[in-house]
Amino acid sequence: MSLFDDVIVNAAAAVDSVGKVASEIVDRSKARVSSAELKSKISSQFESLGRYIYDTSAAGKTDQSVIDEYVANITVLIGELKSLQESLTADSGRIICPKCCCKNSVDSIFCKRCGSSLDFAHSYTSEKAAEVTLEKQPEPEAAPAETPDEPDAE
Repeated sequence: MSLFDDVIVNAAAAVDSVGKVASEIVDRSKARVSSAELKSKISSQFESLGRYIYDTSAAGKTDQSVIDEYVANITVLIGELKSLQESLTADSGRIICPKCCCKNSVDSIFCKRCGSSLDFAHSYTSEKAAEVTLEKQPEPEAAPAETPDEPDAE
């Protein structure tokens, strides 16, 4: 084999490698776009559910089957999002903190966000993914109990 043939073979191998990397980048970008679209759909479903509950509660005509349908749709979307996020994380060589779901490098011992041990006796569960995806709203503070006015002692 001549030097020219070696150059051609090496160039072809380099082109194949670049093509594979470019393909992986495109696939990851598509997955990120899909993830953003799913998050948007989930938010939209939650907004619609909230609007439905408010409107029907105000009118006194709440239909539990409609609520159950919203919940089922949201659950499916959250499952799809969790699956997509897990594949993105696996492809990126990162691990997810079981407490706060922050992405950490594979050699991390503690989470960079919350400091929790990354001991994987605790697995990444769908409930935790749902919590992160939905970003729980803070509970409203209870209004302070009013104390009755004390009679003026005169």
